[in-house]
Amino acid sequence: MTLPIRLPSILLLACLAACTATDRGGDPAPGPAADARNAGQPVDAASPASSQGDAPASDGFRARGNEPFWAIDVEGDVLHFVTPEMPEGRTLHGRRIAHAKGVAFSGEDEGRPFNLDITRTACTDSMSGDPFEFTATWDYAGQRMHGCARSSH
Repeated sequence: MTLPIRLPSILLLACLAACTATDRGGDPAPGPAADARNAGQPVDAASPASSQGDAPASDGFRARGNEPFWAIDVEGDVLHFVTPEMPEGRTLHGRRIAHAKGVAFSGEDEGRPFNLDITRTACTDSMSGDPFEFTATWDYAGQRMHGCARSSH
């Protein structure tokens, strides 16, 4: 993909990510550019364990990745998944599963399986260098995508 096509996609996702959290009553991210750039590179530092072992106690998360660009806002067991090709997004209902290193949300979207795994492993955005508390892995309809996440509460 050439730069002229990639830049509009980045800007579209940044605008959508900034708008979607506000539309659903969430706090906007630190800035539109940061929302669009959150493709993860795990790093060695780990955050302190929560009261549930290493599982995050939060019910809300913001996960982002790039190459390909995607964003997911999680509130309880509801996930809102957005891509530049799907700017209106999809609202998915997943089952929350706490595990030793984090939390996962699994389900199906019209027969397409999905799983968002958020682990308490520090993550650094591969484009901006911004630090995040969690690493995110998004499996959707047979495609695996990597990124970073933070608690939205």
